[in-house]
Amino acid sequence: LSEFIRKTEQKLAQSRKEGLIGGPVHLGAGQEAIAVGISQSLRPSDRVFGAHRSHSHLLALNPDFYKLFAEVLGKKTGFSGGMGGSMHLISEAKGFMGSVPIVSGTIPLALGAGLANKLKNTKNIAVSYLGDGATEEGVFHESLNFAKINNIPILFVVENNLFSSHMHISLRQPTYSTSRFAEANAINYAIVDGNNVLEIAKTASEFIHNMRSNPEPYFIEAITYRW
Repeated sequence: LSEFIRKTEQKLAQSRKEGLIGGPVHLGAGQEAIAVGISQSLRPSDRVFGAHRSHSHLLALNPDFYKLFAEVLGKKTGFSGGMGGSMHLISEAKGFMGSVPIVSGTIPLALGAGLANKLKNTKNIAVSYLGDGATEEGVFHESLNFAKINNIPILFVVENNLFSSHMHISLRQPTYSTSRFAEANAINYAIVDGNNVLEIAKTASEFIHNMRSNPEPYFIEAITYRW
């Protein structure tokens, strides 16, 4: 699946360059293993929120490549009826509740979904995908604090490609690792190789199993690289 997602993004990049696709297309090529590994432990009743590089997040849950291409071409058969393009994607039936181009914009939405799951005692969880750049937004820190204080079953997944959109993390933060924010909020965390789908799947399986039986937040920092 990771290979198919990579090839899909390569085709999107080529089509955007040739002008076949209009509007912005933010790629996550090289980061596919993260969503593929985590999605192995997810249910359609879980609530997953992407960011602005979410082709892999969506396709790992719903590998309908036709619908993604239809979406970026503005066709009504696309995931968002042709109205969302590359960055406004949704597949509610599979648990993917949406992606937006606003950095950190979906973190509090995932937090709310996790809180709703807990209040309803559904045993479902929420997942918030974000990049290293989003950890510099205030709402991220507020969400970590709120999640821990209220023991919300949410999995924060930081896809740390070291460059945010274009600037190396050494020019933006005092250390390379973002998991220090989880530690500061007493949240259980793991740092994994974001290119090792088996390691990611194993870590996610353990964390998600724990969250379903004992609601509380977890944090995965996946070290990766965007090609």
